[in-house]
Amino acid sequence: MINIRLLPVILGCLLLMACPAYPQPPFGPEGLITPFITRQPQFRSGISLDEAIQRIRRETGGRILAADTVRNDGAVTYRIKVLMPNGRVRVFYVDAEG
Repeated sequence: MINIRLLPVILGCLLLMACPAYPQPPFGPEGLITPFITRQPQFRSGISLDEAIQRIRRETGGRILAADTVRNDGAVTYRIKVLMPNGRVRVFYVDAEG
């Protein structure tokens, strides 16, 4: 027969055995080895299409009709079609490098 005083100790041991064990992180010669590849932030110079649109809208005061990205031999240019306040349509080309 089990002593009633030992029952909480036995139940506590059973609960500890049921908990999953968390493994130690792997270590290599250079320290901690991450099990996944972390994505490095991409730093690039220049402006985005949205920034180019905002700049043209601010400079002309017109309404943006269309905006496209044009690639020529690795160079990126933004083509932005604008309805000017005087009613005329103009096309602006913005270099993505700024």
